[in-house]
Amino acid sequence: MVENGTFPAPGRGPGRYAGEREWMEAIRQLIGEGQTFLAHDLAWESLEFHPGSLKLRLLATLALVRGGADDEARRLLGEVTLTLGDPMPLARELWSLLRRLPALEGSDASNPEALEAVAELARRMVRLGSGDQAGAVDGEALKLLGRIHFELWRNSSSRDHLQAGRDACLSNFRAVGDPECGIDGAIFSRFLGDEPAAQALAQDVARLAEARFPAARGKEAFRLAAYLGEARLLLGEAEGAVEAFRRAAAVPERHYAWVVEARHRLQLLAERGFDVPEGVFALLRPPTVVVFTGEDLDQPGEDPPVFPPALEEPVKREIRRQLDALGAEIGYCAASAGSCLLFAEAMLERGGEVHLHLPCSGEDFIAARVRHGGPGWVRRFHTATKLAATVTFATEERLLGHDVLFRFNNQMIEGAARLRSQLLGVEPKLLAVIDYTAARESGAAADFMDHWPDIASLRLIDLEELRSALPEAITPNSPVESVAAAPASPSRRTEPSRVIKAMLFADIVGFSKLREEELPGLWGFLEEIQGMVERGAPPPDLVESWGDALYVVTATARHMLRYAFLVQQGFARIDPVLHGLSQPLRLRVGLHAGPVYEGFHPLTDRRIIYGSHVSRAARIEPVTVPGQIYASQQFVSLLTAEENRVRHEALTTGEPYAPWYAIDYLGIIALAKNYGSQPAYHIKPLAGSAGP
Repeated sequence: MVENGTFPAPGRGPGRYAGEREWMEAIRQLIGEGQTFLAHDLAWESLEFHPGSLKLRLLATLALVRGGADDEARRLLGEVTLTLGDPMPLARELWSLLRRLPALEGSDASNPEALEAVAELARRMVRLGSGDQAGAVDGEALKLLGRIHFELWRNSSSRDHLQAGRDACLSNFRAVGDPECGIDGAIFSRFLGDEPAAQALAQDVARLAEARFPAARGKEAFRLAAYLGEARLLLGEAEGAVEAFRRAAAVPERHYAWVVEARHRLQLLAERGFDVPEGVFALLRPPTVVVFTGEDLDQPGEDPPVFPPALEEPVKREIRRQLDALGAEIGYCAASAGSCLLFAEAMLERGGEVHLHLPCSGEDFIAARVRHGGPGWVRRFHTATKLAATVTFATEERLLGHDVLFRFNNQMIEGAARLRSQLLGVEPKLLAVIDYTAARESGAAADFMDHWPDIASLRLIDLEELRSALPEAITPNSPVESVAAAPASPSRRTEPSRVIKAMLFADIVGFSKLREEELPGLWGFLEEIQGMVERGAPPPDLVESWGDALYVVTATARHMLRYAFLVQQGFARIDPVLHGLSQPLRLRVGLHAGPVYEGFHPLTDRRIIYGSHVSRAARIEPVTVPGQIYASQQFVSLLTAEENRVRHEALTTGEPYAPWYAIDYLGIIALAKNYGSQPAYHIKPLAGSAGP
């Protein structure tokens, strides 16, 4: 187990790669699969072994851009481009110096051929100064740089990114002839208004792709066909584009990550005014993300039976049939003995990607939901966790008999699947193995299904129907594996109970510099902020303050985020001078969600909310940037699940709906006071949004 709640599958951990090239391939694979969060973290791990690697830094930057963290990516890009020695700024400086020579005096500084010639001179001077006598261009670094600018341009429409991206791509294409850089250079040229260059590059790429395609296989063949299709689009040859993408679609054993990349690029062209034939998108079907919930294997002696051991094979067959029908490629589920592990195994058998989520510590989970099936199911659990892409813990604490942790785990599953689906541009499906007569307790399969907002994306496997089809020789209670020696699951507790809450910890930056006589003004400043909060957000469940610290608890993540936005707006907008304060104040805010205890303090009789997750929330705040809002993976998953229900209800009823916040992934950050590490996100309000 790990403290941050998520760990990659074997072969993706630190120290498992022999050299820089192996690290790069692993990171590229994660980026291609849309697992940008893991890719970013793995890139930073790789830099511990290769601290001077420019290409690994560029891959970390690309992962940030793909994950939507443009601001952080630009910060990193500002560092790595200096290392790369981008020749164009130096070329322009050299041009201004060379123009002073008598032979060049009065030359046209806008001449692109002349400027490129000086750029080549600059490149050679840089290599000469660094001792690189071979004069080899690092085409791979240029390619990554071009890709980063491509993505940043898509998100910002900045002409600076267009120009910088084209410079990098053209340098690569002229040096090593990479068709991806050639087509990117053509696209950049088109949007810079340089139509002759765009046409010439598109023709070069088309000839190159046609020549290389017959001998290419797998990923290379798919990409060559896709670049050929893009070149045909740039040349205005719609039928040729469709035919090229038909070739791409026909490549044997194509991987969904290749399709996602091709659709990603085509959507950009369509967004920027290109007439992309609809048939092209039909040829490139996006991956199917399946969220799964299902009944557990019956406890020994359970009566009436719901999922007896005799149903294992029929349920397995039905799951496989449904996955075939859906074309499932990515799956999210828990790992209980019974239908959940059968789903995970079926996904792995078909070469799919599996993400397992556990509601509590591994030992407690096995005791509560796996061991009753017998040692065989325990072995299958361990095998599944080893083969899964990720295993994530909603909380690493003990179960303590609180079923609310299973509901929280369901919310984590849904939230994580929806975050991933948003990056891939798809809507997830829910597959459920259900018995309508089974208990509908918190966290059960029926409970998950009841909270799933979109019935149209729901597929069901009816256990009652499968039980009725069992041969008469096999009774529902016939055991397939002896479970007599299985230890009992942990005893159930009813008091004190745990509930799921969202928590905020905040700290006033600048408080320690206030003079004694300014403190009354501080309370007036905070009172004005409180008025803004009361007018704009539902009242929280609990508010505590001591010194410069603030602790707030709400029942939902949406209400907490609204509260946090309003408090931060107050600190940003209210003039502290009007309250007699000598300097501006800023607020650090950390958000978290998890199971906590509710009760009353025995000494004060005041309501309290306490537990290990309160401590974890408190450790996020000290590592945040003043004026910003950071959140844990648990908070973001809960927020995503809640927000989707609101969005779907609005779409169903015809009410207006607009996103009101944006989430950027920051990576795994070390928490304060040696409290381990945790995936962290930056949440910011969208301009002009009225909020929830």
